[in-house]
Amino acid sequence: MWTPIVLLCLTTNLTECIAIGGPIAFDEESCIESVKEVGLPYLKQKHTDKVIHGYQCIQWNQDT
Repeated sequence: MWTPIVLLCLTTNLTECIAIGGPIAFDEESCIESVKEVGLPYLKQKHTDKVIHGYQCIQWNQDT
């Protein structure tokens, strides 16, 4: 399983940041595609006072 994590920070204060996760994907390619096509546009619209500083897809251990 993969989950996208996006880091958003206030435009006026880069020490005030939040991280937001998205829905799971079953492979890294789907995760990256989802965050680029759906997640980032949504977050830009919803959090207009913040800038996106990056994103990463995290793979979760399926044994736990």
